[in-house]
Amino acid sequence: MRSSFVLLLLLPIAIGCSSQQASDVRKGAKATPTPEEESQRDLGTTEGVTAMLEQRWSLDSIRTFCIPERRHNPAYQNLVAEGDTWEGQLHPHAETGFDRIFWYATTQDDRLAEYSLNVQRGTDFWLLEIGNLESLKNQPDFEPDPSEPHFVGAEK
Repeated sequence: MRSSFVLLLLLPIAIGCSSQQASDVRKGAKATPTPEEESQRDLGTTEGVTAMLEQRWSLDSIRTFCIPERRHNPAYQNLVAEGDTWEGQLHPHAETGFDRIFWYATTQDDRLAEYSLNVQRGTDFWLLEIGNLESLKNQPDFEPDPSEPHFVGAEK
């Protein structure tokens, strides 16, 4: 008897919740966005791109990458930005040990299209990555082989 009474008390609450959810669906309310949807939405602003790149490249991973042997070889082209471009800085208020950690990007339809992430300290320059929406699906390589030709490699 007691369990029937509890069920009768809870039934209107359950029906009310279901009615509210159905009402939200009819009004066009959207469920919580997936991480992919969230990252796509965030890539429509310079702040969103900066936040994504700071999450993708922590200061520790930037320091790991930025060794003298992995400085950028100037014989290799960086991203050429044409048309509408955005730019920003990562970790601008942190003590990073670098002069600046910066990015610039081309856009398409007011959204990120391609970007270049760079680090500078004095005359030393590192190109961390050039990417686009497709490459963001992959984790960055924080410790690539310094003997690759787009790096200056070990000084001889």
